[in-house]
Amino acid sequence: MRAGASRGYTLIELVTVIVILGILAAFAVPRFADHQVFEERGFYEEVVAALRYGQKIAVGSGCPVQISIDASGYALAQQTVLANRCDPGDVSWAVPVLLPDGQAAAGTTPAGVTLGPVVTYEFDGLGQTDLGSDLTVSVGSWSLIVQAQSGYVLTP
Repeated sequence: MRAGASRGYTLIELVTVIVILGILAAFAVPRFADHQVFEERGFYEEVVAALRYGQKIAVGSGCPVQISIDASGYALAQQTVLANRCDPGDVSWAVPVLLPDGQAAAGTTPAGVTLGPVVTYEFDGLGQTDLGSDLTVSVGSWSLIVQAQSGYVLTP
């Protein structure tokens, strides 16, 4: 560096940075203005995790887990316990599946997000479903597939 040279940025460097920031702002700001996309994707991930968790609980406990899905949300439930085993005669499915934090494994559809179809199915102790064919669940513009035979929740 020369003894008389000053430190700082040139006008070209400053203009370049401003142009780059302008381009980023033109593409990034509109995405943050609409929270609907984020709400939709977040709820989609929540539903996928809940369905996979329900299958794992069914396999781990050996007791079936019922999944109920409708426009207002989803819920996971099990049969009551009878002599340290699940009661196969219980058709009420009154025991909610609990998450590790003690909360019920259930979720409410956020405003403006759609969830469907309306369906109730079960995972058995092997993780398989009682569905006759694969089930496609839609959360807004996102979809997932529950494979009937294996119970695998596929996120295409």
